[in-house]
Amino acid sequence: MADKSSRSGAILALKPASVPRVARWEDSVATVAVRGELDREALWGVDYSVGRAAAEAGRIVLDLREVSHLDCSGVPQLVARRRELLARGGDLLIAVRNPYIAKILKAAGGPDLVLLRSVEEGLVAAPAARLRALRK
Repeated sequence: MADKSSRSGAILALKPASVPRVARWEDSVATVAVRGELDREALWGVDYSVGRAAAEAGRIVLDLREVSHLDCSGVPQLVARRRELLARGGDLLIAVRNPYIAKILKAAGGPDLVLLRSVEEGLVAAPAARLRALRK
């Protein structure tokens, strides 16, 4: 089997992201943790996991603190999922530590995404983020 780089020149090789997992539940808040490099297909998997967790929890904290690359073309899915959760009385908050990932999320999602530095901050900030969204 030929290497992709020999067929089409230089490519960016992404290490596949780990499977998203619902790491923890507290009250009606679920934490979905992901690590690695997220391309568009991996973000579909993340969106699916967030959707499944949202079926039982009103608020979701998406833990992207261990993500090293994020394809911006999948960010609108996260924005749409957050709007859906807000309409149902829930919310989607994103914990991100890497400034590169935070810039991608801000550029592609704008003010529609709430970015936090830690999951714990998300567990406390979830009600406050909901109030900010209602004031818009």
